[in-house]
Amino acid sequence: MTNSWISDDAKGLTTQLSNYVEPVDSFDVHEEALKFGFTPEPPSQFPLTWFSSQYRIDLSQQQLVLYPNKAVLKGLTVSVWLNIALFLAGLTITLKSNLRFRSKNNTAGLKAEHVGHKSIPPSAQELILPVSTGQQVNMFAMFKWRCELPKHIEPQSHFSVTLAKCFNKYRYCSAKYLSSGALAVTLSSLSKDEVEQTVKRLHEVVYQALLAFRGDLSRSAVKCGACFYSEGADQTQVYQIARSSLSVAQNHVWQHIHMLPLNRTLAESLLDAETNVIDDIKAGRFVLFFQPLFDFKTQDVIQSEALLRVRHKTLGLITAGQFIHKIHRSEHLIELDKSIVQQALKVLSKEPKGFTVSVNLHVVNWSNSEFLSWLIAFLRASGRAKDVTLELMICDYYQHRSYFEQFFDALSPLGASIVLDHVNGPLDVVPLQKVHNIVGVKLAFELIHDIQSSAKRRAVVKQIVNQAKKLQVPVYAVGVETQDELNCIKRLGVDGAQGYYFSAPLLELENSLN
Repeated sequence: MTNSWISDDAKGLTTQLSNYVEPVDSFDVHEEALKFGFTPEPPSQFPLTWFSSQYRIDLSQQQLVLYPNKAVLKGLTVSVWLNIALFLAGLTITLKSNLRFRSKNNTAGLKAEHVGHKSIPPSAQELILPVSTGQQVNMFAMFKWRCELPKHIEPQSHFSVTLAKCFNKYRYCSAKYLSSGALAVTLSSLSKDEVEQTVKRLHEVVYQALLAFRGDLSRSAVKCGACFYSEGADQTQVYQIARSSLSVAQNHVWQHIHMLPLNRTLAESLLDAETNVIDDIKAGRFVLFFQPLFDFKTQDVIQSEALLRVRHKTLGLITAGQFIHKIHRSEHLIELDKSIVQQALKVLSKEPKGFTVSVNLHVVNWSNSEFLSWLIAFLRASGRAKDVTLELMICDYYQHRSYFEQFFDALSPLGASIVLDHVNGPLDVVPLQKVHNIVGVKLAFELIHDIQSSAKRRAVVKQIVNQAKKLQVPVYAVGVETQDELNCIKRLGVDGAQGYYFSAPLLELENSLN
């Protein structure tokens, strides 16, 4: 740090000492050096040694080695120590603030860690408040939207700041952007009378925050599921209710917000959801609805997808999306899919040949040899295997391709076919060319919804259509809701579609196919 100073002032000292052409007394030389802020003695104390670059001067036949004097270095040292002290003080204040913030969140946090085992993911642990009193309740809401965030946007900061400004009257307002792409929001100490208006305002604020960088975004693209709850509520149940509510909103055409309270009846029902639902299925307290698939070329229904509805004793008729995440035991998943397949074949047996039904199997059962052996034997015995199509998510096929190809080969002699579902990106054409019983691909709902306003998604669909032509398989769209969506996918070359634009799920198979 003193090199520049030495270089400048040493020039004056060199000029002055050059007058001594004869040997002089060392005391006189040192006295001249001190006038220019130098000393012949090197500093020995820390941290003076850090800043004491030596400077050599040739004097007649002698060489003089000088250092900055102690007065100069002392002032520099004081300055350095002062800056270090200020830095440490600032660091201490920052750490204390962070610890207080974390302590507050941890007190309100959740103790569970994995959704798959009736618990909540770590990313949601700091969100749900456990306590409210009297007529005050807390609200936990989850948001999903069908658009991509710009790369320069940091979602956590963007939504935290926006919500903090708009909901600063509440004792606690927290926003957490989850790794799944969902936004989780917690508000505390709401009056029960203001819950409905608050969740509507919350939806509007999130929509406006997204609209800031997506000017073409519609409100229907932003879905919200919420739960409000009182003192002593089980936080795992709060999370699961909000998640189920979000699923309901996502699968509804016009409803963008779905909210449920965690009351005693619902809490008790969810507590034993796995046991109760499986008991209902074993007792036959369920029905199958059928969603028709419409072919553009033939102008006719070519297939119907079986959708499960369970008659719950306290919750009424519930969809699979509301309880499937509560079922974790493999034997229960096998029981669930066996019941669906058996009921679908029972309904199909009453119809003439040519009626085709598609069935979604849980991914766990696709990898269960016991279940697959049963499935092959049951399809063979039914005599209607050719009228059954099994749907498989394409991401699962890619992940376990060699395994599924062997299973597809086992299905080929029966005539059962495969549809790859939830396609949201270009196809891997080469391996798919080896599979001969794939009869179609279904585009994901998020790819189709409001597609007319997204050039990027239109390009993806066009690419998938061109790849499917090479494979000689049709492409179908799922979740078509509007005339604009229908016109757009037709122009892109999609072969057929299903969704509320054509028909809601119907109770009778015959109605869905006619």
